[in-house]
Amino acid sequence: MLLSLTQIFSSRASSLLFLVSYLLLWENVYSTSTCAERNATIQDSLEKLLQLTTFISHVVSSETAKLLTEFNNQYAHGKRYNERIPGTCHTALFDTPVNKEQSLGSNPKTLLKFVHSLLNSWTNALNHLVNEMSAMQGDPSSLISKAREIQAKFHEITTGVQTTLSMIGERDNETYLAWSGLSSLQSSNEDVRCFSFHTMIRCLLRDSRKINTYLEVIKYKMVDQNNC
Repeated sequence: MLLSLTQIFSSRASSLLFLVSYLLLWENVYSTSTCAERNATIQDSLEKLLQLTTFISHVVSSETAKLLTEFNNQYAHGKRYNERIPGTCHTALFDTPVNKEQSLGSNPKTLLKFVHSLLNSWTNALNHLVNEMSAMQGDPSSLISKAREIQAKFHEITTGVQTTLSMIGERDNETYLAWSGLSSLQSSNEDVRCFSFHTMIRCLLRDSRKINTYLEVIKYKMVDQNNC
């Protein structure tokens, strides 16, 4: 019997948590940036960790696209939000590669830190996205459920990235850009509030695609090319 995407994700997420727990036990012994110096079993586990983290990032990108479509169908129908001048994403100030070609020219450690910064920048924003949706008119329960799933998967990706950084001898990167759009999400003007949600989810989709692209390049360089 074929597994559903949810079942596949649950299985892989459980494997990710197991790998993270296993790798953390060895953190003080095998924290090194040289592949050849690592125990072969640890190296294999790191490869699996990157594969699983990249897979989850792909799922997040897909689920965020669905969230934006469902939000637009329910709250933006006929409002032409896509034709308006878009709001600036709060992470736009990050100097990150703009496409896969640029990413391929970056050091995998640098890309990992970019990913960690993007993830950190969405922690607070995702909390407010989930919480403030409950005040939307109509029935936003399906949207809230999807947003919570995305938030949980962002946490999984963050755990995987933090562990990978630690295992290659890099310190956790706490750099992030603060999100300041709460007042717009709580506006008494329904159009302002809806457009703010639309913009926020659009930015989340933009960044989730970046994260997925960067992790694919990192996996290619560190696993396929064995370039640590």
